[in-house]
Amino acid sequence: MGNTFASLHFEYLLGETTVHEIVRGFDGIWNGQKATDMPGKTNDWLNIVNDIYQGMQFPNCIGAVDGKFSQIQIPAGSGSVFYNFRHFFSVLLLI
Repeated sequence: MGNTFASLHFEYLLGETTVHEIVRGFDGIWNGQKATDMPGKTNDWLNIVNDIYQGMQFPNCIGAVDGKFSQIQIPAGSGSVFYNFRHFFSVLLLI
């Protein structure tokens, strides 16, 4: 399902309260975007499936995930945890 606030707190070296506030902020973004980014009718989903099949020949696909490395300042005490193969410190954002 997902991580707990406590595990995210250790993973990103942030306070538990800070992690909680960040997650709540994303909840607000999701509520604002879901109406435009997540169609609610079956016909809308079928149109998306057909568009992806026509463009890329992937049958029964309703979406895809893409990633972007976002460069960050080196977190104190993180060692090489956030160091990537492109030779800079980053977090991977999946969209």
